[in-house]
Amino acid sequence: DGMDADAPGGGGEGGAGEEGGRPQLPGVGHFERRGLTQWELVRVHGYLQPGRPAERLFRVKEAWMTRGDIATLAPLSWLNDEVINGFVELLRDYARQAEGAGEPLPKVHICNTLFYTKLAESPKYEYSNVRRWTLGRSAVDLFSRDLVIVPINQGNSHWTLGLINLRQKRFEFIDSMHGSDGGRLAVLRRFLEDEHKDKKCAPLDLSDWQDVIYTIADTPHQTNGFDCGMFMSRAAEHLVRGVMVDFTQDDMPDFRRRMILELAQSRLAH
Repeated sequence: DGMDADAPGGGGEGGAGEEGGRPQLPGVGHFERRGLTQWELVRVHGYLQPGRPAERLFRVKEAWMTRGDIATLAPLSWLNDEVINGFVELLRDYARQAEGAGEPLPKVHICNTLFYTKLAESPKYEYSNVRRWTLGRSAVDLFSRDLVIVPINQGNSHWTLGLINLRQKRFEFIDSMHGSDGGRLAVLRRFLEDEHKDKKCAPLDLSDWQDVIYTIADTPHQTNGFDCGMFMSRAAEHLVRGVMVDFTQDDMPDFRRRMILELAQSRLAH
């Protein structure tokens, strides 16, 4: 998680239904987290104890979490890909269950953390690398979703979030360092056109879709060099829950402890 995110700046163009002329992220109300119980804190502390890094602690879906993986959730550490992928699986479960129960939340699809790299940086844009990712066992019609959430690993040094906001016709970029999107929204735009051409056999007119790069006035700001993975993961969680993305740097220690518990119990905490 480097401090070398693309040059600071970025703005968002205006649009309908916005506060003070600026687009706002989807989400209503503040998410009130409950505090972890004493027993939960003891459990979390146990997983953070020194030991063999390769020791298997528990599984999230098919993937084992090792003591070395969970150690990346200790303070002042960069989250590794295994932890972030495990959390993405929990978000997918939550979204699927909420939709199945008819809860009034946005219908979301959350992409695997490798998706953007395969699409755009292997070594260049190549739709065919991900064409089948919305087919098969985990088939999804992206055009039936309100929101497609795309975790982006920038050069193995920084995590950001791209959004395809189908309900509001926007491509959105969330960066806890508030750098520029570096052309990533153009990639998501091109992907959506290619996906529509491939799955719907018709061109898609995106001429009235906006690009929105959220600024420090709109989204949480990171003040150190190692919490970007947590900022990205929790922004995705708040979007899945349909609440405002309004946490701060001060929430990070609790978010780290909470994520250990969530991974261990294979479900999001309340």
